[in-house]
Amino acid sequence: MVVVRLWTRADFDFVARSVRREGWGHTRRDVERCWRFEPNGCFIAEVEGKPVGHVFTVSYGEAGWIGLLIVNPESRGQGIGAILMRAAIDYLEKEGTGAIWLEAVEKAVPLYKRLGFREEFDSLRFFKQLKPREKPKHAPHKKILHMREKDLENIARFDSEYFGVNRLRVLKGLYEDQRRRCFVFKEREKLFGYIMCRKTSSAYWIGPWVCENSEVAWNLLQTCIDAITEDTELRLGMSVLNTDGIRAMQKLDFQQRSKSIRMLWGKRERLGEISGIYGIGGPEKG
Repeated sequence: MVVVRLWTRADFDFVARSVRREGWGHTRRDVERCWRFEPNGCFIAEVEGKPVGHVFTVSYGEAGWIGLLIVNPESRGQGIGAILMRAAIDYLEKEGTGAIWLEAVEKAVPLYKRLGFREEFDSLRFFKQLKPREKPKHAPHKKILHMREKDLENIARFDSEYFGVNRLRVLKGLYEDQRRRCFVFKEREKLFGYIMCRKTSSAYWIGPWVCENSEVAWNLLQTCIDAITEDTELRLGMSVLNTDGIRAMQKLDFQQRSKSIRMLWGKRERLGEISGIYGIGGPEKG
């Protein structure tokens, strides 16, 4: 018998170990932040009182996102993933979301299709090994500034034109954890783009990174890289629809490591300008 219940703080270590086992790079702090976004939408599956799987959801109002679906290796093949997904979909439906997105690894696509999801486009994963001691420092761009808390509402409005819905709550949570590596590109208070970067267990994840054009994106990325002072790996996710971004990755010697498939459940009423999203916030939350 599979029992589905909400995450509690006592589950953070279980979820963090599970995600680490999959090699996704999330830290315990990332797990806790996800829970803070949507504490009533994060579910644990138990068998005989022991946790065997989990899933995360976040509601953006008219749209929602599902991620961090993992079942313990020894418990797979028993339908537990489908049970968790059903709980996640039911929760988001009750919250009034008419469209639900996720990013699927290829082997999970059949499960999601059975649950009513359909494929939209490929989401590419890029990486680059960074050695700051060897890289040139770029002169600070006069239009690029450190992000401030008072900028967030304006950033969320700008971001919604590209992402499709307002995600102020998530942007605020990310900013609070990584202020030193969050930048905006603006002139006379008009915003042209922003970038955020967080440290994972083994690299730095760039994103969300949303810009009006590739020149703005390039300058923000260089500023963000200059703020990293250690030898590390940079990682990001980008839609295959952002052709300017993909060309920039090639020029900057980023390599494509893998991909996932963006999938949609329900009906999307409004489409954001996806080509302006140069880096997703994460596969679990868009």
